[in-house]
Amino acid sequence: MLQRTRQRRILGAVLIFSGVLLMWLTPEIWTGVIVILIAIALEILGIALEHRS
Repeated sequence: MLQRTRQRRILGAVLIFSGVLLMWLTPEIWTGVIVILIAIALEILGIALEHRS
């Protein structure tokens, strides 16, 4: 997807930050479950981009 290490790391950091922010802002109702799942997916994508060689 992204060949440059710097761009990949920046995108990974943005995805991780977005995931953390979504987890922090999640309401305590059932729609919050959907938001928390999206946040977890963003976290996984961000971590995968950070660890890609």
